[in-house]
Amino acid sequence: MNDEITWNVVYTSSRQEKKVAQRLSDMGVENYLPIVKVLSQWSDRKKLIEKPLFNGYVFVRLVKNPDEVLRVTGVAGYLKYNKKNAVVYQHEIDTIKSLIHYGYDMTAIDISEDLEIGEKVMITDGTLKGQIGELVLKNDTKWFIIFFEYFGNGVQVKIPSKLLKSIK
Repeated sequence: MNDEITWNVVYTSSRQEKKVAQRLSDMGVENYLPIVKVLSQWSDRKKLIEKPLFNGYVFVRLVKNPDEVLRVTGVAGYLKYNKKNAVVYQHEIDTIKSLIHYGYDMTAIDISEDLEIGEKVMITDGTLKGQIGELVLKNDTKWFIIFFEYFGNGVQVKIPSKLLKSIK
């Protein structure tokens, strides 16, 4: 795991994620902003909109001079987790990209929330085969939780129960 590519997480000013990602790209800084499509309800209509999966966060590939990222307009700072810069591994970024690409029903969660954590399960088939997480029941719907250990957040994904296998 130590040789794996890692990313830092920067938090942005309110609703500035897309602008920050574009500014970082313009500077040549590799970044990733996971965008999901959600149905938004107004009083007179419904519309499919694109929004960041993690509000206020942009993933940034480790750079030689981390201070240059802090000078980007809209960047508030590096996210800290356990008093260190939050780190996300490449395989976690790949998982997020896969979830978005295949259109899974998902929501970002903060692991500090009180959750009814169920048993550990593994996905047995499909694009997320081999991924291990927790099974949580929410409104009688089974959700699979993927935690990002050094980021302090996670993603809950709606997965058919036939694709889940209990692991001990």
